[in-house]
Amino acid sequence: MPQATHNVTLAVSNNATWDFLKDYTNWAPLIPGYIAHEVLSDKQFTWIFLADLGFTKKTIKLDVKMTDLVESTDVKFDLKGLSDNFNGKGYFKIAGDTQVELIGSLELSADGIMGMMINSVLENFVPKATKELTESIQSKIDELHGVK
Repeated sequence: MPQATHNVTLAVSNNATWDFLKDYTNWAPLIPGYIAHEVLSDKQFTWIFLADLGFTKKTIKLDVKMTDLVESTDVKFDLKGLSDNFNGKGYFKIAGDTQVELIGSLELSADGIMGMMINSVLENFVPKATKELTESIQSKIDELHGVK
């Protein structure tokens, strides 16, 4: 399963980081290629984004279920493809109090007839998307708290 993690350091408190991440409506629009998200409940949403897979761009629609929210440390979620046969999971881990390390992780794979070919493309897409999403979260939190 294609998987990646990316770490950034935030110049804001753990509480400020947690307040942002615990509500997925804050970070759902920050995925690269974001088109829309639809709120289904306080723990579930549909994520729609345009993925640049190298040889083509593809609209991907994923069901995202929040599986674990551990105050001040963890946000975990499962992913299931609605438009394609994708499955995966991801998390954000927060460490530290005044200077915070944020770790973003994403795993995503494709099953079915085209799975082998799509997974080889996801080997490049997943690390890039993980890095861009984590850094976009950092930039948005910095912006909200006046960090330059």
